[in-house]
Amino acid sequence: MVTARSLLVVSFTFLSVSAAPLLPRENTAPVSVLTTAQVDAITPFANMASAAYCSSASIMSWDCGADCSALPGMVPIAAGGNNDAIPDWYVAYYPSAGAAVVSHQGTNTASLESWIDDLEADLVPIDQDYFPGTSDLGLEVHDGFQSTFESTAASVLSGVQTAISTYGATQVYVVGHSLGAAIALFDAMYLNSNVDVPLTVRLFGLPRAGNVAWADYVDQNLAGLYHVVNDNDIVPRLPSTDFGYEHPSGEVFITSDGGSTYDLCPGQENYNCAIGINFLDDSTTPHDGPYAGVT
Repeated sequence: MVTARSLLVVSFTFLSVSAAPLLPRENTAPVSVLTTAQVDAITPFANMASAAYCSSASIMSWDCGADCSALPGMVPIAAGGNNDAIPDWYVAYYPSAGAAVVSHQGTNTASLESWIDDLEADLVPIDQDYFPGTSDLGLEVHDGFQSTFESTAASVLSGVQTAISTYGATQVYVVGHSLGAAIALFDAMYLNSNVDVPLTVRLFGLPRAGNVAWADYVDQNLAGLYHVVNDNDIVPRLPSTDFGYEHPSGEVFITSDGGSTYDLCPGQENYNCAIGINFLDDSTTPHDGPYAGVT
């Protein structure tokens, strides 16, 4: 289950960020409302993301409570992390969809090392060891998120390759919540260049992970990405756009009407959605969900 341990520390997120404020954005493109069927289709991905908070042993036996029982038939392939500097993660095969599943845990608030992953918030150049040929694109990303991704990238790729070669996976689902969503976004971009099957990316409570060039690069390579924001959750509004950060497109915004309306928000940083909330109304309470019925 996703719990409050997954939250980012709001008051300290910018400690190591230094940059000149940017001009305000003006994206106010009209939203469209997801149908009930479209919202229901998000639920299995939320269960997959929530399951990453279980121990590796529970994952490998696929015995992690409601999240696992909601996804019968899942075949665990690999799991790791230390619930500390390296958040827990798993790769599995989901036979009913013919999909490899990649999922990452969010911040463990009881772990200083886990907080450090969040607090190393300087924008740094994208690592050419993992994203070769992009040095001229101006891609800058969150230092802590990138280094945390790199600690598990090879193992995740190996697990996905096993799902494809051994189980015949024809697609990959990449999911995560909070810090885990940021790591999953890097995973998705890395896998996009290293496997030859389609990717579906569903992220929950995603903090901003890079600059405008990074957001554009994600948009160009991950068509159909959803990152779901629950009402006035402050975490997806961090680190601030004032410091050069930008979300990719694909925001799904759960409105304040009791969570019954899910708006698909065109473009990046749409002011009809999360970025348009007054900062005085920000809260950590919605961060754990529910997301399409999953808390």
